[in-house]
Amino acid sequence: MKVVVVGGGFAGFAAAVALQERRHEVVLLERRGVLGGRATSSRDAVTGEDVDNGTHLMLGAYTATLELVRRVGASDLVLAQDDLKLEWVDEKGVTALECPPLRAPLHLLAGLFGLRVPLSVKLQAIRMGLAVRFGRRPEGLTLAEYFRRCGQGEAARRLLWDPLALAVLNEPVERAAAILFHRVYQEAFLRDHRASGLVFLRRGWGALVERVASYFEGRGGVVRRGARVEGLVVESGRVRGVGYGQRARTREEVAAGRPAEARLETADAVVSAVPAHALTGLLPEEWRSRPPFAALARFGGSPIVSVEMWLDRVVVERPMLGLRDCEMEWVFDKGRLYGREGAPQHLAFIVSSAYRSASKANADLVAAAEGALRRYFPAMAGATVERALVQRDPRATFASSPELEALRPGPDTEIAGLFLAGDWTDTGLPATIEGAVRSGLRAAQHARAFGMTAREGDPRDCGPLVARRGGSSSG
Repeated sequence: MKVVVVGGGFAGFAAAVALQERRHEVVLLERRGVLGGRATSSRDAVTGEDVDNGTHLMLGAYTATLELVRRVGASDLVLAQDDLKLEWVDEKGVTALECPPLRAPLHLLAGLFGLRVPLSVKLQAIRMGLAVRFGRRPEGLTLAEYFRRCGQGEAARRLLWDPLALAVLNEPVERAAAILFHRVYQEAFLRDHRASGLVFLRRGWGALVERVASYFEGRGGVVRRGARVEGLVVESGRVRGVGYGQRARTREEVAAGRPAEARLETADAVVSAVPAHALTGLLPEEWRSRPPFAALARFGGSPIVSVEMWLDRVVVERPMLGLRDCEMEWVFDKGRLYGREGAPQHLAFIVSSAYRSASKANADLVAAAEGALRRYFPAMAGATVERALVQRDPRATFASSPELEALRPGPDTEIAGLFLAGDWTDTGLPATIEGAVRSGLRAAQHARAFGMTAREGDPRDCGPLVARRGGSSSG
């Protein structure tokens, strides 16, 4: 069976690798020259270091992602904690949620008692854990409503839950779907103590996805970069291929001003691994008002702002820190994570659900990051900011709300042979790398089942599935 995968992010590559490993012919189309979608990186022109388009973090609970990393031979890019250690800084110094290697959830209980927060907050946190473990699923609730029902007061929310929830869901707790936080809590804290550990990368996300692409292509898969998909070809209720424009790729072609070449990639099945808002434009007009596609316009985006900063000396002595009561919520020492210590120190700051921050001037965002350093780190007194970069992604994730949870589609569609993947589909998880990978694997599984069903049916109904093997033609 020949399958075309549209989108070169982690959902698309998870589907492509899973299908290729089952000996299907797979072509992946990516409109940009770089791979990774919303989790990629570029090389900084001055320092040569990787700069992510927003720092993405994984957990030990990301089993599907870590298995994909292992299969493609990229485990050397991963830096994983054996046990969770999550640190915050405020005017009183650094405090840590440090969990020992005990059976879950005892490891979390022990970690909470070592955290510098009031005893009342610790007791409320225990109550929260009991509610997640033994209580009802918070279907249809916002996270703020769920916190109230679980007896979480203002201090517990400010010191514990709101910063964690904002990082996980990228949406304010007053709007975010509680069921997503509930699911992450269960997978990360209630099953295995190793699932709670943080997982960093030793390089940018672009380096990891290039390793995945190399594995895929080395086994016979085809990746076409600069392939701007114009639309899906649907005939008699079944997908038949993908029309796209192939942009110039070589320096000579670009210098000569070669226009995009219109092409058609025929297919027995198609996996769409693009964001919800991008999928609408690929559908034939008559399908856009049918389920599940009619709901795509309701999938809004939630922004993330990141600031990359290089200092003339080392100011932050840890690979990652939460910044309490600051516009910048987290700071990462990217140089340390990449294996380089000393000056210049390369820091990355993140603002999740950045509805207010996204509209600010770059200078104001850099000043906010510098102000957080001067507020909490004495070593910043004599330090100089050598340079800084600001990045904004207005649709970094889907805006997770209780109403949207009911609209997230599964992999199947009413168009025969068309399957959906992406972190915005019905994965049960928020918009994470793990959700993307799981969605890709699920879409691949459904595509394989479709191919088997088609082979067992009437060949006259199967179109190119039994009549042709691969290839593309210009259109």
